Amino acid sequence: MQLEFRELLPRDAKWAAPLMMASGRMGCEFSYTTAYMWSQYYDVRLARVGEGLILCSNAGVVPSFLVPVGIPLEDGIELLKQHAQEHGIPLKLHGIDEQVKERLQSHYPHAVFTPHEEDFDYIYSTEILAELPGNTYHSKRNHIAAFSRKYEWAFEPITEANHEEVVELAREWCLEKGGCQDSGLSSEQCAIRRLLRYREELSVRGGLIRVDGKAVAFTLGSPINDSVFDVHVEKALSAYAGAYAVINREFARTLREFPYLNRENDLGIPGLRRAKESYHPAILLKKYTCELLCDG
Repeated sequence: MQLEFRELLPRDAKWAAPLMMASGRMGCEFSYTTAYMWSQYYDVRLARVGEGLILCSNAGVVPSFLVPVGIPLEDGIELLKQHAQEHGIPLKLHGIDEQVKERLQSHYPHAVFTPHEEDFDYIYSTEILAELPGNTYHSKRNHIAAFSRKYEWAFEPITEANHEEVVELAREWCLEKGGCQDSGLSSEQCAIRRLLRYREELSVRGGLIRVDGKAVAFTLGSPINDSVFDVHVEKALSAYAGAYAVINREFARTLREFPYLNRENDLGIPGLRRAKESYHPAILLKKYTCELLCDG
């Protein structure tokens, strides 16, 4: 069977998202919305395989494939080995958690696995982020209290009515970071607009914080599965100290049907790592890439 890869479309979420959700994986790569959001930046493409799905990223030196979903793992790997052989490329897989790593090792003992700490996902208890209980979160509650003393603020869900405000806020945030000269930041602006444009098709939920009528912080996310919600984007203007703590807590309070919130990785950025660690994740989801010999 030949694999035929094509671009991702918003309407594909109708069939692809349930397949990815049913995999039971907790990593952000297994959100169709994540894949679509970044599909232009990472050149992500999909192939439908019977009742299954394979995603491929062409952003690197060689293509990298997400672990197949909706079909038996070994069958999917064999298809990818055949595809790699036909195209004369090494077989590289990404988004591999410990459980999948063990399965692959048992079938492909010569596979080489490489951990990527900057890609590890920080996964939190939704209830804890919503309530910030005990001494562990004393400083977070203090930040919110200080924000509340200084400002009259309100939280509201993101809807069609405030889309443009979110786009403008994202642009303002990007300008704070150096005028969006960084390709990743400018691509993120495009990704945010794509999320908003296809909010319903992609099951996107979000919220924003207003201070005196002005939007100063926002967040957007979507379900990975019935237990894990993925927070794709969270932004707050630097002039409003404490806004991140407020939007984090308020959005968590709207997501109590999901036991866990995946707040994605830290990209190896020290400040971002410290911020994510300060909320004490319930799970630090280790993820690996895998290089697999096509004749092994």
